[in-house]
Amino acid sequence: MAKPVGSTPIFSLFVMFSLLYSGSSQTIPNERKTWCIANPLASNSALAANIEYICSQLDCGSINPKGPCFEPNSRMHHASFAMNLYYQANGRHLADCNFINSGLVSLIDPSYGNCSFHSGGGLADEEPSETWCVAKPGTSDELLQLNINFACNLVDCNATHSGGVCYYPATLINHASYAMNLYYQITGRKKSNCNFRETSLIVSSDPSYGNCSYPCFTVQ
Repeated sequence: MAKPVGSTPIFSLFVMFSLLYSGSSQTIPNERKTWCIANPLASNSALAANIEYICSQLDCGSINPKGPCFEPNSRMHHASFAMNLYYQANGRHLADCNFINSGLVSLIDPSYGNCSFHSGGGLADEEPSETWCVAKPGTSDELLQLNINFACNLVDCNATHSGGVCYYPATLINHASYAMNLYYQITGRKKSNCNFRETSLIVSSDPSYGNCSYPCFTVQ
């Protein structure tokens, strides 16, 4: 089992998450195949707490150094794998992919190479009325920067510049996700406009965090 990351006491985590999951138990329709990933805006401390909490209960061996999902060796990627494991194991309730607003429900399979993100249910015939586009956890910095360069040549990315409301966390995956979503929304939320060389995911959970708002435009 993967060793817990961070120093948050296990007991405190259990209290924290038990309070979190005392809310909605709404389940994603069985016919829809969905996954849980980490929000690109989530802090490292939140991701570490999620990994520690989940891997104290479930087998996270796949993200150990010799596991098929160890690479890329990033907290965002490891947390996404663990959070999806928890989400699937607990019946794919919306609340099981909240993690104090650090999780997003994905409509696209985050699996890559030999690393498989399991999901129950079948593929959805129709997408929810509100969707967002975010960078796929584990995407290389080089590809994230290419996505930023492409999108920000076409949309206004000032919110991710220094002093902007979406500058923090100052990570490429956050800045890329904001730019990619803005491009996706402005171009009519077409699936093909949230591909970015297969480095993106369409999610049905709002990635907005604090004062940083990820727009979702109505499609006519």
